[in-house]
Amino acid sequence: MVAGNGTFKALSAAYTKNPKDVATVFKLARKWSDRYNEAKAAEKYKEVIALDPQGKTGTYTQEYYKITVPYTEFAEFSLATGSLSGQKPDIAPSKAFIAKYPKSKLVKQAYGRLSGYYGYTAAKEEAAKFFPEYAALYPNDPMVLFSWLSRIVRDKEPLDKGIELAAKIEEMTDFNPDPGINQLLAQIYTLKGDKAKAEELYGKDFMENQVSSLAYSLVAYSNYWLGQNANQDSAVAMAEAALKLEPDNSYILQQTANAYVKTGKDDKALALFGPAYANKKATDASALYSYAGFWSRQGKNLNDALAAAKKAAELMPRTYYIWSTLADVYQKMNNYPEAIKAAEKAVELAEGSAKEAMKKKVDQIKAAEKEKK
Repeated sequence: MVAGNGTFKALSAAYTKNPKDVATVFKLARKWSDRYNEAKAAEKYKEVIALDPQGKTGTYTQEYYKITVPYTEFAEFSLATGSLSGQKPDIAPSKAFIAKYPKSKLVKQAYGRLSGYYGYTAAKEEAAKFFPEYAALYPNDPMVLFSWLSRIVRDKEPLDKGIELAAKIEEMTDFNPDPGINQLLAQIYTLKGDKAKAEELYGKDFMENQVSSLAYSLVAYSNYWLGQNANQDSAVAMAEAALKLEPDNSYILQQTANAYVKTGKDDKALALFGPAYANKKATDASALYSYAGFWSRQGKNLNDALAAAKKAAELMPRTYYIWSTLADVYQKMNNYPEAIKAAEKAVELAEGSAKEAMKKKVDQIKAAEKEKK
């Protein structure tokens, strides 16, 4: 493109030189389509079909759908589905395309375009014939059922069929509910008078779960790219976005602070998750323990981490993992005697496999002390 290849100007020049080159004509059609001049695009598609009626010259890859078809086949598809637009949509060309190319990779898209006509423009009787046929062809595609249900909601009948479709869609999308889909499901249940089911599918709890899920996804994205040492600006921005969604979530708070530390923004990390936070959580042993562990792992803000760990141990003196974290902080501060004492306290309080792990921790600290000397 920088060299001028494939531009509208270059293709126009190539067309003037050889108007019978199918690839050039097809690419010009695509350029006109990209410019939303469908009349010019249709003119060129018709030339493609006339030049190569058997579709043997070359192929076009539709990147969004990752499918490749002959130039001629795509030209016919574009002309057929283009007839569905305007004030007087014509469904005959699309049906003719489906009949001519029943195994085409474009057939599903052709049906999808037809569903728009039957969903909004066609009479109820026509829609009632089309959608069962469409759904029978793609029974495992929730969006096909969604288009049918949309028409039923619009007509406010037949409600029993709508409820049947809604149940199928809910089952298909249960692993990853979509707000747009669930809104429609709620509509059909509301029409049926089942407000409780509508609330379950599209109420406060549903949307709060969506927000929480998105926040955790944003944090996961942030952590991934921070681990790759790439896309750091985006990683920080997504962690901040997650925190805006879930400002009281301690995990997301820590992960955002972690993003700041990883990108050299210690001042922001401390402002977000520093002494002020620890003071606010002065009576919350779990929060203080988590705070101390975070800064111990970072090897920073250790004096405050030590104070937090000590306070947590005062609040929950019989909890071995708090003493283990206290040992970690002391070790990071090179205070091995106190680290050993805290770790031995953890051994005393731990049970089972945790006790064995704490014994190994004591040995590790002693070895580190010996090496340091």
